[in-house]
Amino acid sequence: MPRQSLIARKDGRYTCKYNGRNFYGKTPAEALKKRDAYIKDCTQGYDPDYEQIPFRDYGLEWLEVYRTECNAKMKQQYKKMIEYAADTIKKTTVRSINATDIQRLYNTLSGKSASYISKFCGTIRAIFRAAVQDGVIIRSPAELAQPPKGTSGGHRCLERWEQDLIVSTFSEHDFGLCAMVMLFAGLRRGEVINLDVDRDVDFVKKTITVRGAASFSEGNQATITKGKTKAAQRTIPLNECLEKALRFHHGLLCTKQNGSMLSLTSFNRKYESYLTFLEKKLNGCPARWYGKTKEHKALLKQGLPLPPWQDVHIRCHDFRVTFCTICYEAGIPIKTLQYWMGHTDASMIMKVYAKLTTEKEQEGASILNDFTKARFLA
Repeated sequence: MPRQSLIARKDGRYTCKYNGRNFYGKTPAEALKKRDAYIKDCTQGYDPDYEQIPFRDYGLEWLEVYRTECNAKMKQQYKKMIEYAADTIKKTTVRSINATDIQRLYNTLSGKSASYISKFCGTIRAIFRAAVQDGVIIRSPAELAQPPKGTSGGHRCLERWEQDLIVSTFSEHDFGLCAMVMLFAGLRRGEVINLDVDRDVDFVKKTITVRGAASFSEGNQATITKGKTKAAQRTIPLNECLEKALRFHHGLLCTKQNGSMLSLTSFNRKYESYLTFLEKKLNGCPARWYGKTKEHKALLKQGLPLPPWQDVHIRCHDFRVTFCTICYEAGIPIKTLQYWMGHTDASMIMKVYAKLTTEKEQEGASILNDFTKARFLA
């Protein structure tokens, strides 16, 4: 390219033009250098308009464009992830971030749940892949970074004694029916809050129809949405155990004292009260009376040990995991359970099924070992 002869402007700077753009410098060489850098970027596939875009700004723009179907709560979670990444990396522009920066970012997630880490890292990879397509960068720094394994997240299948306790006491507490529906139909928290027996339960066809869910993404009071995913609205079979529990109930499963839908605060209080109730049923007294009842005092007076106190630790999502496990043990096909659970894909169910299959294999190996040992080595 022939070298341009630049003339100084009134402000003392020099300018040169290329492709409709002006490039300025304190000297002719500086202005020409900026022009040549622009040409080089265009040749390599960069979009010069994005040269100085901050990671935070680009990430939030990505969120608005690529996560349009997310509810407000999910968008807020994505936003917090993006802002955390921006604050942790510290480098301002997308183009200045390298693979080492991403690995350092991932390393800070150690100790988080595996599901959170997966969602966080998936978000970061998606942002940088979009940046490649937009010409912000020519290669993603996130492709080779290795996230930490993370913890299991704490969700589990309820043990048989816990299931029996819930079934045998459901009529004795306000929250009992909610627990039964989550346990035997796999409903989410918001779905069970919104469930109306008169509207959604068909005792003739023996079905439960999930029409929506209560969401608390906008505050303490519930707003009714179509559900967490596109597959959230669904019809689930009403098994006989659940039918007997629901038969003589009308309206919402659980309400405030005035009969209105539960708020987030009232739900949490009901649930805490329910767990306390289960502990009392299990141990024969409330925790504050442990060691103080007449029976306990009599034991202590005789020098005998108190019966061990048994805590009840159940998370709402544990009911869904338990429902999934019950369906596995009943031989329900994965695609059928995917629909009943309201999942858009079967990946989460496959994780539960795979874990249970491994446990069954280990249990089978133990049974075979005991059998052969008793027959041939006795």
